[in-house]
Amino acid sequence: MKAGVIPDNKKHGYVLRRLIRRSAIKIQELGTLLSPKTINSTFSLVREVVKTYPQYFHKNDFVRIESDLGAEIDKFANTIHRGMQVLISRKDVDAKVAFDLYQSYGFPLEVTEELLAEKGQVIDKKQFEEEFEKHRDLSRTTSAGVFKGGLADHSPEVVKLHTATHVLLASLRKVLGDHVVQKGQNITKERSRFDFPHPNKLTDEELKKVENTINDVIKKDLPVNFKIMPKGEAEKTGAIHAFNEKYADTVKVYTIGPSTHDVRSGSPFSREFCGGPHVTHTGEIGRVKIKKQEKIGSGVIRIYIVIE
Repeated sequence: MKAGVIPDNKKHGYVLRRLIRRSAIKIQELGTLLSPKTINSTFSLVREVVKTYPQYFHKNDFVRIESDLGAEIDKFANTIHRGMQVLISRKDVDAKVAFDLYQSYGFPLEVTEELLAEKGQVIDKKQFEEEFEKHRDLSRTTSAGVFKGGLADHSPEVVKLHTATHVLLASLRKVLGDHVVQKGQNITKERSRFDFPHPNKLTDEELKKVENTINDVIKKDLPVNFKIMPKGEAEKTGAIHAFNEKYADTVKVYTIGPSTHDVRSGSPFSREFCGGPHVTHTGEIGRVKIKKQEKIGSGVIRIYIVIE
C-alpha cells in the first residue's frame, strides 16, 4: 500500500488485492478465523514492518495502511467463510460450482483451483468459460427487454421517473461532487434505480440534502427542453453523459432550467445527453422519495427513488 497503491480491480491495485486475499485464505486454512483479534495481530505485524524500515515509509503511513488493509480483509471475510464452507462440504467441485462461487460470493477461481489441487481435483477451464458465457448471454437477454437508457417503457410513470432521475444525478453532484456520474440505471413504473461512483454510502444528512434538492427543483416547476446538436458541440456545453455509453455523431441534449446562462435567468440545474422522453416541466413529476441505498461493489452506490 506504498506509493498510493490501494486494493482495486486494476493494475497494481489488483496485484495488492490478490496478495491480501491470498494471505487471508492462508490464515483461514490454518484454522484461524478472520476475527477482530486476527486482524489486530495483522496490524501489529504491519506496525513492526513500518517501524523496522522507516526509510521506506512516511510518518502517517501506518494509519492509512491500517484503514485500507482492515477494509479489504473485512470485505473479503464473508466471501472466504462462505466459499470455504462450500468447498469443504462438497466431495466433488466441478466448473459449475466454481463459477457459482465466483459469481455469487466473489470467490476467486485461482483460489478455488489451489484448494482443490490439494485434494487432487482439477477445474475444467473450458467448462468454466462456458458457464461464464451462459451468464453473460442471460444478462444480455434480460436487458434486451428494456428500452435503451434503462427504461422499461414510455408510460407516464416511467417518463416522470426518468426526468426525476436526471434531477437526482444533478442533486448528487451538488451534494457529493462532480465525480458522480451515471454508471447504470433501470426505470420501471414503480421506481428508478440509479448507480454511481462514490466510496461510501451516503450519510442520513447527505441523503436528506439530496432528497430536499430534488423536491425543491420539482416545486420550482422548471422547464425541461432539448436541443439536437453535433456531439462535439454538445460536449462543449458541459452536458454530462452516461458512463461508457456510445453516442452517435448527433445527440439530443436535455436541459432542466434555463437553456442559456445569463444574469436574469441563471444557469441550468441539469444538462445531459439523453434520448428522452421527459416531462415538459419538473412540476409534473410529483414529490420524490429516496427509498433506499446499497453499496453494490467497490466504490459503487445504488439509490432507489419513487414518486409518492
